[in-house]
Amino acid sequence: MAPLPEHVLIRPLGSADLDQVVKLEARTFPSNERAGRDRVRYRLYAAPELSSGMFVRVPSKKGRCSKKECSRAQRSRSSDSTSSTSSDSSSGSSSSQLSALSFRRLNGSLAEDIEDDDEINVTACPRSREKLIAFVIGTKCSGEYITDEALAIPEVDKQGNRKTSDGNDRRGHVETGNTIAMESICVDPDYQGMKLGTTILRDFVQRMSTQAVAERVTLLARDDMIPFYENLGFYNAGTSTVKFGGGGWNNLWMSLEDGEVDD
Repeated sequence: MAPLPEHVLIRPLGSADLDQVVKLEARTFPSNERAGRDRVRYRLYAAPELSSGMFVRVPSKKGRCSKKECSRAQRSRSSDSTSSTSSDSSSGSSSSQLSALSFRRLNGSLAEDIEDDDEINVTACPRSREKLIAFVIGTKCSGEYITDEALAIPEVDKQGNRKTSDGNDRRGHVETGNTIAMESICVDPDYQGMKLGTTILRDFVQRMSTQAVAERVTLLARDDMIPFYENLGFYNAGTSTVKFGGGGWNNLWMSLEDGEVDD
């Protein structure tokens, strides 16, 4: 198994991540199984808190960071960086604090014009960017399992808000639902074999459990993926009625009372 990337962070997704999500989905799934730009845009607008993106920090295409371009505030000694990271961890912040990000070891090398005893705060560095390598996107649904209605987009206004408040409309995100539908789960093909899927799913389930936003999570899986999800603690509830992507899906679910995905 390949090692995990060194500089990884997990955080909720937002509208600014739309292009990367759509691009990664297109690289990973056949065209009939992609949510597509409109669905992704709607889901990120309706329930951004029910999403997780895994990113690595990489230098931008504009070039490497130079000593002159990085302000003193963006630079720190190794000891300062370590102290800051420890403080963040002890404060109980979200799993996005997974990353004690430094420019020193990015891709196993250091920019030639950075002194050995200096580190760059990659989060602040203007010549770095976040590359999306895995994501989970969800919404709430009214039933126990995902349906074609749950996968659909309701009528929305120009701001992206649902046009009607009809309680019988089960399309898209249903705020009063007690089930989180994990509608998109994706790992960059270049990073597969590193257990990134397991890592982001464990983080997502634990965060949803801690926030107590629903009673359970559910997802759709093809036959060949059932053992993977069962090994993580999901239960197979049998064949789904969903026709999206040509059908052939299975319903899997987990109670959020469990608190976390099994190893």
